[in-house]
Amino acid sequence: MPGLNEGHGHLLSFGKLLSNINLLKTQSWEEIVDSVHQKAKTAPKGIWIEGRGWHQDKWKNSMALKFDNYPYHDELSKISPENPVVLVHASGHALIANQKAMDMAKISIETQSPKGGRIVKDHNGKLTGVFEENAMDLINDALKSVKLDEEAQKKQYELYASIACNEALKYGITSFTDAGSRVDEIFALRDLVDIGKIPLRLNVFLYEDKNSILEAIPTLPIYAKNKSKFRAESVKAYIDGALGSYGAWLLEPYTDNPKVLGQNLMELSLLDSIASACDAYNLQLCVHAIGDRANREILNIYEKHQSNKKRWRIEHAQHIAPEDITRFKQNNVIASMQAIHCTSDAPFVQKRLGYERAKNTSYRWRTILDAGVRLSNGTDVPVESINPFECLYASVTRKRMDNNFEFFPEEKMTREEALKSYTIWNAYSSNEDHIKGSLEVGKLADFIILDKDLLKCKDEEIPKTKVLEVYIEGNKII
Repeated sequence: MPGLNEGHGHLLSFGKLLSNINLLKTQSWEEIVDSVHQKAKTAPKGIWIEGRGWHQDKWKNSMALKFDNYPYHDELSKISPENPVVLVHASGHALIANQKAMDMAKISIETQSPKGGRIVKDHNGKLTGVFEENAMDLINDALKSVKLDEEAQKKQYELYASIACNEALKYGITSFTDAGSRVDEIFALRDLVDIGKIPLRLNVFLYEDKNSILEAIPTLPIYAKNKSKFRAESVKAYIDGALGSYGAWLLEPYTDNPKVLGQNLMELSLLDSIASACDAYNLQLCVHAIGDRANREILNIYEKHQSNKKRWRIEHAQHIAPEDITRFKQNNVIASMQAIHCTSDAPFVQKRLGYERAKNTSYRWRTILDAGVRLSNGTDVPVESINPFECLYASVTRKRMDNNFEFFPEEKMTREEALKSYTIWNAYSSNEDHIKGSLEVGKLADFIILDKDLLKCKDEEIPKTKVLEVYIEGNKII
């Protein structure tokens, strides 16, 4: 079959995860603290300890969740007093830091939350160590202040990219859409492609913070010497956060946190200016929107501009008011949805939204496809595992693999739709369907051989699929 196309992931972040503490499969706070403790035993004094992947709603018990469904930093601070620790939430929209990290960031109980973010403090004003959305920048800025020289930075990028690409190839992924890299990272990845260090085809979105995004846009488009191997002609922006960390921007309050509507991370006027710039430079615009309010506001902006010559996208589009679904079709907007998020988030979606909203607004693939809306798929790695076969299983069953919990199965995809969502539909979403995504004469010879036929095997066999061979441009890679 055609090589698989990761439609939305984060290449360097994935490589970094594999190089640091991987918390994706942890099932308790105690397990996380122990992982940090083991790292702290050998880490040189003062070196930052980083990890990613924890998710409190997936822990086996809630004993450690002391305030607002979060743990306190105290145990992390106790086992790592000399090393700053920062552990990013699986969603990427929150983190927990120890006391040393907060000290280095000059965070105290008097520090105020920035707009579009929250420093989580308990009722007594005590810092829990948790930072949501834009408040994460307070810790990340301290982390970024530890500068590598130019040569060391290039080597780090190469290490992260190499580790990530090798893992992707094991799963038959021949193309990868990187959903947000800075200008310097884009040029570093382009250079690695040009010298043959990256085997995958990369489609990269430009992402810079809101203070510099408009200045960065004119650097696009950026291509490799071989344009089919690397392109950067898309811009990424965020309007809200994630449902798990109460950051998704909703039309109505969270059911389990009634005082909260989520976070608006970027002013609508700035998003409108970004859309105007993308129009002017003929670039694709891809905006992260998870909550139903966030999706509505982005549709309003897209509707105003109505160019979409570059197939503008909404990334995730997880929760959409029913009356807004047809607006995707009317405005030629691609719903870039990651099926694995549905089954991964299933244990807490109803808790966050209540039954009616969970049923009528959440992960509505069938309704979206039946409305004629273009859809793409992916894993958002390292938010989820890069394994595409687990994602395809979620697409056609909407079942969790651990306990068979089924999330509103009437919204599942067919087998053929699921496979298209990982091949030709993702190629369409990156404006590359004329050169890849299907096995046709004249297209690139990127294909894979599997140990089973995904159109005919039993549902439960899909996640167990093994990749036997991988070819890129007709050359055997694996």
